[in-house]
Amino acid sequence: MSKILNMGIIGYGWVARDYMYPAIQKNKRVNLVAVCAKNALEMENLPETVKKYTETADFLSNTSLDTVYIATPNHLHKKHTIASINAGLHVLCEKPLATTLGDAEEMIDSALAAKTIYATAYDQRFHPAHEQIRQYISEEKLGTVTQVKIDYACWLPKNWSANNWRTEQEKAGSGAIIDLAPHGLDLLEMLLNDSIVEIQLFDQRQVQDYAVDDGGILMLRFESGILGSMHVGYNRPDALPRRTLEIFGTAGMLRATNTMGQDAGGKLIFIDAETGSEKSIDFDMEKSPFEAQLEGFIRSILEGAKPLRTAGDDIRLFTLLYNALKKETQWH
Repeated sequence: MSKILNMGIIGYGWVARDYMYPAIQKNKRVNLVAVCAKNALEMENLPETVKKYTETADFLSNTSLDTVYIATPNHLHKKHTIASINAGLHVLCEKPLATTLGDAEEMIDSALAAKTIYATAYDQRFHPAHEQIRQYISEEKLGTVTQVKIDYACWLPKNWSANNWRTEQEKAGSGAIIDLAPHGLDLLEMLLNDSIVEIQLFDQRQVQDYAVDDGGILMLRFESGILGSMHVGYNRPDALPRRTLEIFGTAGMLRATNTMGQDAGGKLIFIDAETGSEKSIDFDMEKSPFEAQLEGFIRSILEGAKPLRTAGDDIRLFTLLYNALKKETQWH
C-alpha cells in the first residue's frame, strides 16, 4: 500500500461535508477519490477529480479505494460497514454502532474477522483540550478522581432539515441519547483510562414534536468506583450554556467549556482544591477533533499504531447503553 491512502465517503450529509471533507483536504496522507450519496445534489461542492456515486455497490466497485468513512443514518451502518469490509477496505464508521444490539454484534463480528482495520468515529477523544485533560489525570494532578460530569445538548426541532432522520425511531434507534451519549461515554473512558460497568438512565419527551426522546440523563459507574453523570438533549436552546465537561478530584478539578462537539477551540481551566484559584490551560485552538481523529486512523493503517479503540470496547459500551435504553423504554 502506498503512503497516501485513497479514501471514499459513504453518506454525504452535513457532518461529512462540513467536517470530514475539510479534514481530508488538510491531510497530506489521504486523498479523497470517491463519494456516495443517495442524492447527487448533495455532492455538488466536490471537485471533478472525486468520482460521485448514488449506489453503494457501484462505489465499492472502485478498485482504487483503500479506506472508507461511513456517515449514513444509523440503521445503515451495519449494511455499509460489512459491505466495505467485504470489499477489503479499512472502515471508519460514525457512532453509534447500529440501531439494535443484533446489528451491532454482526458489525463487530465482521470487523474482528477482517484483515483490514475497523474503527468507530468517536472524534471527541481527539480534541486537543481533552488530550490535555487526559494528561492531567494520568499525572495525578487532580489527586484521586471521584466524579465526572458532562452536559452536551443542542436544539433540534423536527423540521431542522429536509431529511432529519435523527428524529425517526427506525433510522436512528433513539433520539438525543443514542446520538449524543456515545461520544461522552467513549470520551470519559479515554480520559480516565477506566471502563464503565453500569449505566442507568432516564429519558424524556419534553419539548420536541417527535416520537424519540429529546433528552436524557445517564448515571455511570466505573470499574474503579468513579461515578459519572451526563445530561444530553435536543431540547436546549443554542444560546444557553450546553457543552461542559467537568472532572472532580481530591486535589482539584478541570472544567472544559465548549470543547464537546465537532469544532476546534473552547476553554479549559484547572481549579485548585486547596486555594480555589483558577488557572487557564493552553491547548491547540486550531485543530478540530475531526482532523486529529483522521490522523489517528491513518496512523493505525499505515504505521500499525494502536487502534483508536478496540472492537471489543465498542460492543461492550454499546451493549451497556442499548440495554439501559431498552430498560427505560419498557416504562413508557
